[in-house]
Amino acid sequence: MVNKNKILSDLSKFAVDAMSTFSGIKEEIETIVSLRVNKVIKKMNLVKKDEFEVLKKMVQKLIDDNENLKKTPKRRVKKKKKTTIKRSNSNKKRKKTK
Repeated sequence: MVNKNKILSDLSKFAVDAMSTFSGIKEEIETIVSLRVNKVIKKMNLVKKDEFEVLKKMVQKLIDDNENLKKTPKRRVKKKKKTTIKRSNSNKKRKKTK
């Protein structure tokens, strides 16, 4: 009976130790996989979701503004006449006096 209890006790300790070991291995594997996935994502140069949402809003606003501009009637812009300044010949012929 003592031998039987000792064997069961040893098997129980072995099972507990195995479970804690497997738990530690599981955490290590999860960490390694997570690091590898993050490394691959960084190599892909992906955009973060919040940056994408901001850019999406900006593009939508530009599209809306463009549509509004297309809907408004075009105004004719009057060209301004060029004004020319006539210079007299007397200004060109002036000599410097000492």
